[in-house]
Amino acid sequence: MAMVQATKNRVSFIRQLRPCKDTWRIEVRIIRLWRNYNKDSGNTIKMVLADKEGTRIHAQVAEQLIKQFEGKLTEGDAKVIQLFKLYDAIGDYRTTAHPYKIGFFQTTFVGPADDFPSEVPKKYLVDYTDIIDGKLDNSRLVDVIGQIVNFGSLENKVIKGKDNLRLLIELRDQNDVKLMCTLWGSYAKQVYDYSMLNMSNMVIAIMRFCSIKEWKGAYSISTGYNSTYILLNPTLDLIENFKASLPNDSLALTNNDSSQWSVGSATSVRARFFVTNERLTIREIIDSELVGTFVTLVTIDSIDADRGWQYLSCKYHNKKVMPTTNVDADNRPLFLCIACDKEHTEVISRFKLIANVKDASGEAKFLLFDINAQLIVRHPAAELYDEDEDPDILPIAVSDLCGKRFLFEISVDADNIKGKTSQYVVRLATEDREMIEEFADLPPKSVLMLQNSDDISSASGDLSVTPLSKRKSEEEHAISPMEQHSVTKKQSRKKIKGE
Repeated sequence: MAMVQATKNRVSFIRQLRPCKDTWRIEVRIIRLWRNYNKDSGNTIKMVLADKEGTRIHAQVAEQLIKQFEGKLTEGDAKVIQLFKLYDAIGDYRTTAHPYKIGFFQTTFVGPADDFPSEVPKKYLVDYTDIIDGKLDNSRLVDVIGQIVNFGSLENKVIKGKDNLRLLIELRDQNDVKLMCTLWGSYAKQVYDYSMLNMSNMVIAIMRFCSIKEWKGAYSISTGYNSTYILLNPTLDLIENFKASLPNDSLALTNNDSSQWSVGSATSVRARFFVTNERLTIREIIDSELVGTFVTLVTIDSIDADRGWQYLSCKYHNKKVMPTTNVDADNRPLFLCIACDKEHTEVISRFKLIANVKDASGEAKFLLFDINAQLIVRHPAAELYDEDEDPDILPIAVSDLCGKRFLFEISVDADNIKGKTSQYVVRLATEDREMIEEFADLPPKSVLMLQNSDDISSASGDLSVTPLSKRKSEEEHAISPMEQHSVTKKQSRKKIKGE
C-alpha cells in the first residue's frame, strides 16, 4: 500500500486553485466579511479573499463550524489558509469572477500571514460606460470609484412590511460620465450623513461589491444586502490619482429632491444642449405655444433680491418648512415640515433664485431651484446663509452671477402659455466656456420662407419668415385627425390653447 506524505507548505496564488485537490495553501487578506442567513444553509460566515496579485475568491464557513473559526477571522486581516474544498461558484450576486469558491473543513488551518502588503492591486474597478451600455454580467457584483456629485433625500420605503432607508446618489468618473446608484439601509445613512457634513468638499467614494440593476433598458448600480463595502475619502494613492484625473470644473456636491429622479434616464449634458432639445431665443420662448423643454443662451442681468435667494427646508425631505412660535428645550426655534408632520430644529438652507435674464431678442425671468443654482453659484446655499444677515442682501457668490453668460435648459408649461406665470423653470444650467462658445457659434436655425401669390407677383418680392416654434404650432393645425391618432406618428410636445 502506498503511503501518503504530507504536502509541503508551498503557497499558491488564487488563480491557480482547482478542485482537483483540497490541500491548497494560500496567503490572503480578508477584504470583506459578513454574516448571512438563508433557509437552505442556515447561518454562515461569508468572505471575499484577495491574494498578493489582487485576485479574489469567495469563501464561506458553514453554520456548524462558525464557533470554531469566528475568532480567527476578522475583516482586514492577512491570513494563511490551508486545507479547504473548492466548489463551483454559481448563482446570482457572485462576489468574484473566479469559477470556484472556498468551503472550510473542520481541519482547515487559519493563521497569520506575515509580510503581506498593505495594499494589493485594484483589478476590479469597472468602467461606467460598460455598466451603462449593458456589457457586464449582471450576476456578478462590481467595484466602482467616483465623485459623488449629487445626493437625494433620505427616504423610508416599506418593503415586505419592514422599513428600509433609501438614498439615491449620482457618481461621475474621470471622463465626466454619470452613474446612478441606489443605497439601502445603513449604507444610505452612512453616505447621507457624510455628504451632509462635507457639502463644501469633494467626496470620492470607492464602492465594492455593488449589484448591477437594469430597468427598461437603463442600467444603474445598487448596494447589496450585506456584501457591499463603501469607503468615503480614504487616504489612498488611488484616491489622489483619481482626483487629479477629474475634469477641472470645481463641480460642487449638491443635495436635490430625489423624488423627481429617474434611474438610468439621464442624458449627457452636452446632448441636452446640442441634440435633444430645440434652441430658442427669449422672444421665441415667450411666444411659444408649445409645452416642452428648450435650450437657450442668455446673460443674467440681475437677481431678484426682493423675493429672496434661499428658503429653509427639511433635512429629510428637502421641502420648505414653516416657522413656528415653538422652541425646544434649549430654546432653539422649531420649524414645521408638512411632509414629516413634525417640528424640527435642524433645517437646511436651499437656493431659490429668480434671475432676470436677457439676450438680443428680449428679457425674461428664469427660476433656479437648489441643484441648478449650485451648478453655477458653485457653493451650497447652506454655506452662504447667515440668519443674522439682511435677507435683501445677496451673498457675493450669488451677485457675481450678474453679467455672465449661461446655457440654460428651461421648461415651458401650460401656465406660461396661458400667462399665469412669467417665470420659466430651469432644468439644467452650465457655464462651461467651451460649450457656450460652441453654442454661440451655431449657425442660425433654418426657417420656413412662406410666399403667397401676391408676394410672388409683387414688385417688392417681400418674404415672410416664420420662426420654428411658431411654425410647429401652425403645422399641428394642418395634421389630419387620422395622423393625430396614429401610433406611428411621434408627438413629443403638446400644444396648449390659452384660456
